[in-house]
Amino acid sequence: MSGNTEIIFKNVRDFSLERIFECGQAFRWKREDGGGYKGVAGGRAASVTFAPSLRDPYAGELTVTERGRALRAHSGTETGDRAFWENYFDLKRDYGEINRALSANDETMARAIACGEGIRILNQDAWETLISFIISQNNNIPRIKGCIERLCKGFGERIECAEGELFFDFPNARTLASLSEEDLAPCGLGYRAKYLCVTARQVAKEGGTAWLDGLRGAAFSKAKTSLLSLCGVGEKVASCILLFGLGQTESFPLDVWMNRALSELYGIDTKNAVNRAAARFGPYAGIAQQYIFYYMRKLAGIS
Repeated sequence: MSGNTEIIFKNVRDFSLERIFECGQAFRWKREDGGGYKGVAGGRAASVTFAPSLRDPYAGELTVTERGRALRAHSGTETGDRAFWENYFDLKRDYGEINRALSANDETMARAIACGEGIRILNQDAWETLISFIISQNNNIPRIKGCIERLCKGFGERIECAEGELFFDFPNARTLASLSEEDLAPCGLGYRAKYLCVTARQVAKEGGTAWLDGLRGAAFSKAKTSLLSLCGVGEKVASCILLFGLGQTESFPLDVWMNRALSELYGIDTKNAVNRAAARFGPYAGIAQQYIFYYMRKLAGIS
């Protein structure tokens, strides 16, 4: 890309950059002075800002400034990829309608939505989401981000920007499949390095990332079973990949924190918690999960 390209989305509603990027669903965005973010998604390096209206802090104008692209993201145009970013930020989905449906006759969910208003589920690259959430196991967000950044710098394609700033694309499956645990040692992945190596080879054997992307349109149970066959993917990680990487919004990631939340807020114990949450929140259980997760962290005083 010869220079920066601005893509502007007007009249965006139910939107908060901070809550979208800081709720634990994506790890490659860094906050900038002034409240904007910069990072890489789908091989595109970008800076993103949101200007709220005077009447509603969660409605306004979203500006994505594309600053460079990896080879895989080039489409033969220099005008920016509006369709990519519209899909990435899930802008075609009516979160207002979803929020009304989730909070109908549910005062607890109404409070959680009010607390986390502006959260949207990003439509992320399935391969990147798979590897990122394997790395996330028994890890905290700052360390996850550091591990992923080192992985990208070590093995991802360079993305050079007009201002001289350098970004790195997420390493592809073929690259990771060719690496050993020793190769990955500088990334500080610990025991997860083995999982990445084995999983990359499994995905390559199944047909590469095209096989993984194909799970996006598969039945929920089939997609989950396929993910659970991969090394280092358990119930929680599979649920996160389904929700954040494959667009399966009925997926309800569950861990100790969410078990506590369901128990305290809804009286749901750990037995069959996922099934009971899915029955309660329906096809948007994953969106409900994000509101509950954010709400409980705020109640506990965790930013």
